[in-house]
Amino acid sequence: MRYDLEDHPDLKDAAWIRAANRRARREVRAQRLRARLRRHSGKIVSAVALVVIGAVLSGFYQAGEFGNVSLPDLPDAQLPYSGVNMEVPFAGTPAEQWPEGDKGIVAPDANPVFEQVRQALVAARLDPAMISEHKPDRFLAMLAPEAREHVAKDVGGLTTRLQQGTRLVPGGIRVSGTMTLGEKDGYPAVTADHVYAYAFEPPDPKKLFNQMEMVAAVRSKITYVVTPQGLWPADGSGFWYSIACKASKEGFLGPQFIEPPQHGTGVNDDKRYFSATGEMPAENTCD
Repeated sequence: MRYDLEDHPDLKDAAWIRAANRRARREVRAQRLRARLRRHSGKIVSAVALVVIGAVLSGFYQAGEFGNVSLPDLPDAQLPYSGVNMEVPFAGTPAEQWPEGDKGIVAPDANPVFEQVRQALVAARLDPAMISEHKPDRFLAMLAPEAREHVAKDVGGLTTRLQQGTRLVPGGIRVSGTMTLGEKDGYPAVTADHVYAYAFEPPDPKKLFNQMEMVAAVRSKITYVVTPQGLWPADGSGFWYSIACKASKEGFLGPQFIEPPQHGTGVNDDKRYFSATGEMPAENTCD
C-alpha cells in the first residue's frame, strides 16, 4: 500500500517516534564530538578553602551538565559562529562591565587599613610577578613575620598563579567585589570578597565557540587581621570557575581551552559564580 509521507504509519506511532528521536540525538552528539564543537563548554568549578594559618588548604571540584543543544556536522570553514571576540575579551560574560584590574578593588572609605589590605590583594591576585612568574615576594612582605613563615610554604590558596605556558590578553583582568571592616582579637579585620575574572589568549580563537572557554574566574572571600607587624590571613573561602581541571588540582589557574573538553559537562555562565554577594555555591568537585 502506498502512503503519502504525512500519512505513513510509522509517523503516527508514538513509540517509533521516541526511538527515532533518541537515535537522532545520539547521532547529533557523535557529530558534535567529531567536530569538537564546544559551544556549551565545561561548567567547571574548583573550590579552594582558605583557612586559618597553620591549617591545611584543600581543593574541591565540580562539573555540571551539558544543555540539550543540537549542532550540525559542518567543516570548520563553514561554521557560522566560529571564533570568540578577541577585541572585547569579556564580551557577553558577567564580567564584561566590571572595572579593569585594581580599579575593581575599591576601599569604602579612606581608613588606612583598607588600603593596606587592598595592596595585599593586588599583590596576590593581579601583580604580574605573582600571577605569571609565580614570585610571591611582594605579597609575603605584607604579612606579619609569623604568618609569612606559614604562608610561604603554600601560597596557592591566597594567590593566583597562572598555568605555565598561558598568558592573558592585554587588559585581561576584571574585578568586582566589596571590602568591609570588622574586628578580631582586638585588631581591625578587613573582609575582602571579590571575584577576579581572567581572560586568556588562545592560540587559535577560531577554534573556540563560547567566550567562557577563554575566561576563568576566581571567587575569594578572605579576612585579613591588621596588626602592627603586618597582615594575618584569617577565615576565608573561595571558588575557581570555568577552569582547566588538571591545572587547578596542581594549584594553577588555566582556561578551559588548554585541556580536552570535559564531555558530559557544560557551562551556562552561571552568575552565582560571578557574584561577590551572598553565600558560596555548594558545588565543589571537578572530575
